[in-house]
Amino acid sequence: MILAMILLVGLAGFGQEPQTPIPDLNSLVGKQVTVQRVRLCQPGTYSAVRSYAGKQATVVSAKPSKITLPSQDVMEKWPKQSRTLVEDQRNAATILVQFEDGTQLDTCAPVPATRISEYFELKPGESLQTLQPVLQRSTDLPVTSAPVAPKPLAPAADAPSDPVMSAPIAPTPLAPAPDLLSDDEVKLALSGKGRDHWVFIMDMGLNLMVPEGNQVPTITLFMPEAVLAIRAESAKKQFTRYEPDEDVKRRSLMIVAEGAAGKTIAEGCTSITRIVLLSDPSGGVVQEAYLSEPLAETWQNSFGATNHCQSLRAEFSLADVYKVRAAAPNGEFLVAVFSGSVNTKMYKIKKKHQSKLALEGPPNAKQNGKR
Repeated sequence: MILAMILLVGLAGFGQEPQTPIPDLNSLVGKQVTVQRVRLCQPGTYSAVRSYAGKQATVVSAKPSKITLPSQDVMEKWPKQSRTLVEDQRNAATILVQFEDGTQLDTCAPVPATRISEYFELKPGESLQTLQPVLQRSTDLPVTSAPVAPKPLAPAADAPSDPVMSAPIAPTPLAPAPDLLSDDEVKLALSGKGRDHWVFIMDMGLNLMVPEGNQVPTITLFMPEAVLAIRAESAKKQFTRYEPDEDVKRRSLMIVAEGAAGKTIAEGCTSITRIVLLSDPSGGVVQEAYLSEPLAETWQNSFGATNHCQSLRAEFSLADVYKVRAAAPNGEFLVAVFSGSVNTKMYKIKKKHQSKLALEGPPNAKQNGKR
């Protein structure tokens, strides 16, 4: 919840980073490695063994993880960071090693390809083969050749000599303008009206089962007036003036989803890669976010070991929210949260939540009802 509120104060942009090579874990088989300060397990069990840290072993096998990728259409809408995370999980593998005394141990669970160095160190001079990333969008790919300019059209006999006039270009259709709050609505929000139009929902079923100190999966929903009010309030406390841009003024529903995280590093954490709106569990009506932005998080214990996971912020146009709600039984729609291809949780947005958000209905709905 703290992360979700910090988010509203301001988010750092994610730059275009160069693609990190992905190690091919299959090329580990047969190589000599030194085990790092990590736990290993007896094959087929979760019985942890730590006494082999620092010892040399031979890699016997690399069992790939079983992860089903979403469709290309879905992945096209994900931010690059989310697609990179899924790529890493797709190439994860459970590594089995054998020590000089004949003991065989594995990594307990699939290890993401880019984190293999945290588990094993190769002998000097050894290296791994790399994989070609497959989850790239066309906008992520480098330009390999310059575009070829079209040949100019031959002017007609009675055409003017001006080449611009001789080959008129059809205008490019403009994208529809986003639905924005009015100036009066923005002014009221900046003054604090609607600040309480947000809802925090916890996975109560899991909350009853997890040990104390573990992070329980949650989502937090914000209406645009709440975002404006909270950010304006934060700016005022810093003796600055908040000037919202057009994106913040959109009539949208912002959702921040956080996954489960164990109290210890060994218990791991869940990264969120996608949030989607559903009318019902069968997916009668599905709406994707028009914007998704990953939020990097790091958990660290007292020994310096870390887990790297991500939460996710997604924004949906209110028009899409109303479409899903209209098709939902009793008007109570669902928010599905994914980690890769796994649906980790579906939260029902009940009438009481919608009332707290002041999610009453499409603009002009009341006026249209009076006619």
